[in-house]
Amino acid sequence: MLDTCVNPVCGAQFLYLHQGKLFEVETQYFGGKAGKARGYIERCWLGDECAADNVLRFDAGWGVVMICCLGNSDEGVPTALPQSVSNSGTGIARVVIRPFDLTVDGIDRRKAAGELSMRRRDVA
Repeated sequence: MLDTCVNPVCGAQFLYLHQGKLFEVETQYFGGKAGKARGYIERCWLGDECAADNVLRFDAGWGVVMICCLGNSDEGVPTALPQSVSNSGTGIARVVIRPFDLTVDGIDRRKAAGELSMRRRDVA
């Protein structure tokens, strides 16, 4: 469960979907049966302030890192992320980091979650 910003020096609490940026980190490992790669998907969140100046990247030596990219440059000093999203490069076939899409089949998850909350309040 997401509860705080993935930046280890940030204490921002994950409270609302409209704040910050959600990311999906898909890691595929070598091995498995019949040559199929094993996979693992994890979601992480950067708070508003961290998401404004940082991006997530994969580094073979460090795993998933956060890079400060003030301006338009993707260069900066990598910051190691907590172990849960910072798997070492050993045995990794592929890592894909993408923004977590909050729409499914044209339905906005944020809107649906808000409507469900309103219905729960009306019932209580």
